[in-house]
Amino acid sequence: MTTKQKVIKINKSVKFLLLFTLLFGINNLLSAEGGPCKDYGDCDKFKYSLNDMESLQSGASTFLNYCYGCHSLQYSRWGRIAKDLQIPEDIFFENLVFDKSIKAGDLMTGAMPKDESAQWFGVAPPDLTLVSRVRGDDWLYSYLRTYYEDSSKQYGVNNLVYPGTAMPNVLAALQGNQKLICKNIPIIAKNGGEKRDSEGNALTKEKCGFLQVEEGTGSLNKEDFDKVIYDLTNFLVYVGEPSKASRERIGWYVIFYFLIFTALSALLYREYHKDYH
Repeated sequence: MTTKQKVIKINKSVKFLLLFTLLFGINNLLSAEGGPCKDYGDCDKFKYSLNDMESLQSGASTFLNYCYGCHSLQYSRWGRIAKDLQIPEDIFFENLVFDKSIKAGDLMTGAMPKDESAQWFGVAPPDLTLVSRVRGDDWLYSYLRTYYEDSSKQYGVNNLVYPGTAMPNVLAALQGNQKLICKNIPIIAKNGGEKRDSEGNALTKEKCGFLQVEEGTGSLNKEDFDKVIYDLTNFLVYVGEPSKASRERIGWYVIFYFLIFTALSALLYREYHKDYH
């Protein structure tokens, strides 16, 4: 290798190192802004269940009653959703489709004109077909449950996961009035235990930012409302990839096939190998 070639190789290595350092620095900078769910910290874990037809049907009902007025699912068709969710078309169109001119093969383009909605809200409500794939299931599940009252905002609410969101809390009647409160929490010592005074009483400090729903202000209790949000998120996960459940099921058969094929190949190789000894 000539000196010139060595210099070129070193320069490429230096460029790669600089690029890696830059990307690492950007990642640290983004991480310093907050957790995955911003002011909320770590997102709540969400585990989808795409074979639970009752959950998917409930989520579709919630979406069409509370969300479809502003948000579209423009890459989905009405008939495909009815079929996948095992809802007879006549029942589906009679109870969940409010525009009688819509056909089963039509795309779910939304009920609100985008140009006018941009004037009303300052920004057109986004299409939600791929929201779970873009944002993530955990993010979406946490976002829908972390609205709180904020009189400084246009619609009187804000969100811990997406601070400054332009979307009003359309599910407030179900959840109730959720507010940010402060609590006294134990002070943790360096060894991981709670700090205590000389008399053995736990030392506490005030910490704010906890969510609490005002009792009696919503039509659902916390468990029932969380179930509604779970079903809605589950439905949006399905919409993002309608064939996901089938793909994952087939994937297990493919893995099983490769395991059997590998075992048979190993046995065949051992039989052929005997001829050489």
